Amino acid sequence: MKTIALLLLSFLIISSSFGQSKKESDAKLLQLEEKTKALENEIANIKTTLTNTSTTLSLVSKSNLDLEKLVKEQTVLIDKLSKQNDSLLSAFSVKKDLDFVTNPKNEEDSIMWLIQSYFGSKKWDDRLAYVLNPQAMKPLMQSHYMDNYESSTVKKGSISIQGANFASDASFKVVIGGYTIVYCKKTSTGFSIDWEATAGYNPMSMKTFKANSSTQAAEFRVKASIGTYYNYNYGDAKNTHWNVSVVDNAGNHISGCYISKSSAEGKKIYEILKDGNTHDLILEIKMDYSADDSGHIALITRLVQKGWSK
Repeated sequence: MKTIALLLLSFLIISSSFGQSKKESDAKLLQLEEKTKALENEIANIKTTLTNTSTTLSLVSKSNLDLEKLVKEQTVLIDKLSKQNDSLLSAFSVKKDLDFVTNPKNEEDSIMWLIQSYFGSKKWDDRLAYVLNPQAMKPLMQSHYMDNYESSTVKKGSISIQGANFASDASFKVVIGGYTIVYCKKTSTGFSIDWEATAGYNPMSMKTFKANSSTQAAEFRVKASIGTYYNYNYGDAKNTHWNVSVVDNAGNHISGCYISKSSAEGKKIYEILKDGNTHDLILEIKMDYSADDSGHIALITRLVQKGWSK
C-alpha cells in the first residue's frame, strides 16, 4: 500500500512538471512565431528597399548618361560661345579704339581726350579738372548747372578740332557734332577748356541789363549778325549806323542795337559780320534813351573780342 502511494505521488509530480514544461514551451513557441513574423516583415521591407534602390540606380544610370550627353552638348556650345565672345571682345576693342581716346599720344589725341573726359563727367564738379582756373570757375559752374546737369558721350568721329600747332595760351575752337562749340586753350600743363567762353557766360544777363535801365556800358558774350531792324525815332540810323542783332546764350536779345558806320569799332565789326553769318563776339554795350525811353535801343561802344575766349 505504501508503495502504491509513493507511485501515485511520483506520477502527480511528473504530471505537474510536464504541465509546467508544456506551458513554458508554448510561450517560447509563441515568442518564436512573433520573432519569425517580425523577421519576415523586415525581410519584405528589405526586398522592397532593394527593389526601389535597383529602380533608382537604373534611373540614375540613365540620368547619368543623359547628363553626360547634355554636358558634352553644353561644352560644345560653351566653346562656340567663347569663340564668339572673343570675336565680339576683339571687335569691341577695335571699335573702342576708334571711338575713344584712352592713351593720348599726340596733341590731337590730348584734345580729344579732354573733350571726351569733360562731357563724360558724371557730376558737374568733376568737370573742374578739365577747365581753366577751376577754383574761380567753381561757383559760376555750380550756379549755372544747379539741378540741370547731364553728362554725355562724345565719340572721336564727331569731334572737329579747328586749327593745329597751337601756341601757348592760344585759344581755339573744337566743334562737336557740327554745332556745339567748345573753346580750349593750350597751357604750360596741357590743354584745358575755357568754361566761361564755352558756356557763353555773362556776369549779368542781358535781360537784367535792360531791366535796370542803366546807361553804363557792360560786356556781353553774344551771337551777332547784321540786323534789319531800325527804330525810325533814332534819327537817320539806317544810313548812319549798322543794326547788329545780338543774342546772348540764354536767348535774350536787344532788337535795336547800333554801331556807327563811320567809327573804327563799327568798321571792325562790319568786317566780321559782312559775310552774313552769325559770329561769337564779346561786345561792350550800353542802353541809349536819347531818342525814346522804350528800352529797345542800345549802342555798341566797343568790340572787345572776336570769339568768346579772352
